[in-house]
Amino acid sequence: MINHRLGIVTLLAIFAPAPLFAAGPLAFSVDKKTQSYTITEQGQPVLTYRFGEVPLPAGVEASHFSKGDTPYNGAYFTDGSRFGGERSDYIYPLYGFHGEPLTADYPKDHLHHRSLWWSWCEVRRNDKIGDIWAVCKIRAYPVKITKMEAGADEAVLQAVNVWRYDDDPTDVVNETVTIRASKTAGTAGARSRTVDVDVRLEALVDGIAIAGRQKVDYGGYGGMTVRLNPEVKEFSLRAVHPNPDQWRGDDLAIVERVSDRATYGDSAWMALYGKYPAAGVETPDFTTLMMFESKDTPLFPNNFRYYGSTCISLAFPGRTVFPLEKGKPVDYKTRFVVCEGKTTIEQEKAACQAYQE
Repeated sequence: MINHRLGIVTLLAIFAPAPLFAAGPLAFSVDKKTQSYTITEQGQPVLTYRFGEVPLPAGVEASHFSKGDTPYNGAYFTDGSRFGGERSDYIYPLYGFHGEPLTADYPKDHLHHRSLWWSWCEVRRNDKIGDIWAVCKIRAYPVKITKMEAGADEAVLQAVNVWRYDDDPTDVVNETVTIRASKTAGTAGARSRTVDVDVRLEALVDGIAIAGRQKVDYGGYGGMTVRLNPEVKEFSLRAVHPNPDQWRGDDLAIVERVSDRATYGDSAWMALYGKYPAAGVETPDFTTLMMFESKDTPLFPNNFRYYGSTCISLAFPGRTVFPLEKGKPVDYKTRFVVCEGKTTIEQEKAACQAYQE
């Protein structure tokens, strides 16, 4: 069981040895037309959840897979299918402490990337496959907002969506996402806040399974993912994992890979560092974004996937084809910590331990 209170208190100790930043109450701002829900703190945006459909930007057209001899080559569709189009059910943007977007939606090189999102390259129903990662042949559709609460310490938003294949009106998966943003801790220049994104998946029909990208040597991606603002400068990341797989992403100069079970035990996390342009800030300092998955996640610790495009995944379940059994919900819980400055590995370890306790 994750103790959210303990995590918050511990983060205060890690990042705020000085008097606390005077955080005001958290609140919601709702755009009814677009069905967008923004969590704010002292009038500044923290994140926006896109419950309603987000259209393609003006002048932008969706992509199409190439055509081949078979409709699916084991990794991608090869039947000319449309992908990367309209979608919903994700966070955009995730903000820094000066109102700057840390994430990107509809980036030019991968239109289907969507800021901070949870999706899988294969959603199988027996022999049928859809790619909810690429928004191809299957999508998440909004059902209802079931919780919207804001208090002095945290704001909580809960939404229910269903997954449906494009050619079948049957709901195949019920998805409940709970987003919890905690109040800011720390002093100006060393502030931090946590955002928990917990996803529950429940199969509504038999024969459902999910998996990351198959076959290709850069595959395995999927699960909880961020795509960072393309204007980020001096980007790098640290990936700490007790038993990492070997893959070509480790050759990236921006990556520091740490595998030291004696020091860090079974702890696993990623810390993403970069400088983001912010209005009114002439010389931005580093912002760190930490990513953790709960130790209760199936197959924990799952491997990571990171790319020079700044697309970063906590890749549950990787290339494993993971069944979703009807009547047996699966909980996939993750935490993001946004910090001013470039964190040390000791601070990251402490934040990881606080989350997992």
